[in-house]
Amino acid sequence: MSDEDIPRRDYLKLAAFSGGIAGLAGCGSLEQEASEATDGETATATATETSDPSPAQIPEVRMETADYVGARQFDNANYERIHAHRKQRAIETLLSDPDVNEIVSDWIGGFEVYEVLSNHLETVSLQGPTNLSIEESGFPDGEEAEFEITAENRQTVYGLIDRHRDEIVALEITDPEDVSWTKTQSPDEIEIGQMIHETDAVQDAFGDVTEMSWYPSWKSAGGGFTGLGQADLQHGNGATAVMYVQDGDELRIISAFIDGSGDEPEIVNVVVLDDAVEYPLHEIAAAIEPTEASVLDAVPNVPMAQRPYYTANGGYHRIEPPEESFEQDSWSIEWTPAEYQGATISGSYEDSPVFEAMNTPITITGYYLPPREGRNTREWYFPDDEPVFNGDLMFWDVHGTDFGGPGLIGKLDFPATGDTPSGFQLKSHYHTGAVGLESVDFHSGVRFGPYNYDIAYEFYDDGVFSPVFRRTGPGFVNQFVNKVQANDDTYGEDGNYEEPVVQHYTSTQAIDITPGTEDGVEVELFDGDEWTTPEEEFYVEGERGMIARFGNPDGSETVDVPLDGDMELVVVQRDESEIGPGDATAQRLEDEETPSELYHPAQYVDGDSIQGERVIVWLLMIGATNQMPHPAGTTNFTTTAQLSLSGY
Repeated sequence: MSDEDIPRRDYLKLAAFSGGIAGLAGCGSLEQEASEATDGETATATATETSDPSPAQIPEVRMETADYVGARQFDNANYERIHAHRKQRAIETLLSDPDVNEIVSDWIGGFEVYEVLSNHLETVSLQGPTNLSIEESGFPDGEEAEFEITAENRQTVYGLIDRHRDEIVALEITDPEDVSWTKTQSPDEIEIGQMIHETDAVQDAFGDVTEMSWYPSWKSAGGGFTGLGQADLQHGNGATAVMYVQDGDELRIISAFIDGSGDEPEIVNVVVLDDAVEYPLHEIAAAIEPTEASVLDAVPNVPMAQRPYYTANGGYHRIEPPEESFEQDSWSIEWTPAEYQGATISGSYEDSPVFEAMNTPITITGYYLPPREGRNTREWYFPDDEPVFNGDLMFWDVHGTDFGGPGLIGKLDFPATGDTPSGFQLKSHYHTGAVGLESVDFHSGVRFGPYNYDIAYEFYDDGVFSPVFRRTGPGFVNQFVNKVQANDDTYGEDGNYEEPVVQHYTSTQAIDITPGTEDGVEVELFDGDEWTTPEEEFYVEGERGMIARFGNPDGSETVDVPLDGDMELVVVQRDESEIGPGDATAQRLEDEETPSELYHPAQYVDGDSIQGERVIVWLLMIGATNQMPHPAGTTNFTTTAQLSLSGY
């Protein structure tokens, strides 16, 4: 079976990784049974009847004092676990309310947001429209094609969930509204669109697409952002295109890969999918038997301060960035808005410099790779040390305000709790590839292709600071999940079975480090047994017990970077011709005329000296999302690092 033969997936398959709805909850509040599908019918879910409990009542002080919490306030990696586990359960709990279930069941697409609060509460929002209307002009004969898209009756549901009891303790539903955006196509894009329409995959699925309601949503035009290893195309010579087609009551997706290396574009592959994500909200709603009575009028509304930032403002972002220069918890922070590499931050601690600039130049996302087999990410992604990806598809994503922003949206303050001192988080959000600052298409559930990144930095009064990377998807993951399933009979060899890696992330954090000095640093590396002093630039895989230390040669200040198996480190001399985090280095540009030469930070390691020099530290935070299913939308994948200061 080829990857063009994409089967429709069923929400009941959640049981494959969660043990079913009741099993995931840890208590049998919703027990599910799957009836056998007969005569081509899809299996359906029914829930055992339970008595409807009275609305949850919790002390007012518990509700009023619940606030956002930081990664450091959890033990035993529970911050990562709670985002992987509880988001789905919170969504299911919200959908068990009959008023919510009725609304969401009628949506054609959805967008879900989840955040962890203190006091064992969590906040979740669900958002989607009932229909997509599209007005088209100029395709295929005009100088420009224009598509006016309206997501009709978009609503947002807010809920606060008691995560120990799986109960709704606050609930609010907004009034329906229509949300519109515009997409245009140039003559070249019109030509490619016609080529896609004429492919067998599209003809077999739809016939003549121009007789249907459709519009093009382009993930990327190529440039320095897309790599099509499937066609052996080097960085920048491939592109992707996404189209949405209204097919009866369903919103279906055309995903195309394009070879742009020659004088004329060529279609590499086209796939038709039924859903943007593995488990759409309306399918989850249909699989849940709601309770008899809604708690909408029996519990409080959800206050603005406790809604998820992404949708808090009536379905739009709550954007409340801090002053661009401020002091708090012994830190002095300056930041500048995101262009293409995320918000750039500079920091000092106790009036002594820590880093001149820190940001996120790239999030690398790879699909359908061969098994890793112990290789570092440079060897695995690019085994020939050239910018041709060792899989089907790779993105070198940017993080900006115009290409699916909005960027830095707020500062969260954390009081001291237990052994954790007071601190704060600078929270950023990026929908790379979505429409505009508010990502109106993505937030309306039209989200195949673009991404959902939460990139945050936490700072604490004891000199600890932490990058926090969170991915929700979807990107193209549903396409490759289905490709693996469609081709699973081809992965056996010599009695062994080994699937490709569906998806793998690397979040790159670049730091122009200044430990108490702006004149150059001393670099040490502890491998778990002994300290060494590397003289030249290096690239190393993290192992348990490993530490990289950056110190002031003429003072006591140091910055320690503990490394484990989820991280890699690149340390290079600062070079104005190489991409880095601040004004002293080169920057990525969205509209670059030639493909970017950067494919992996390790390519900058070329033997330059680092002792006593200004260096750029690339902390590569690995996202092995393939090892445990993290379905797009219904789970958050989270990874963190923790850097610590001494001698300040």
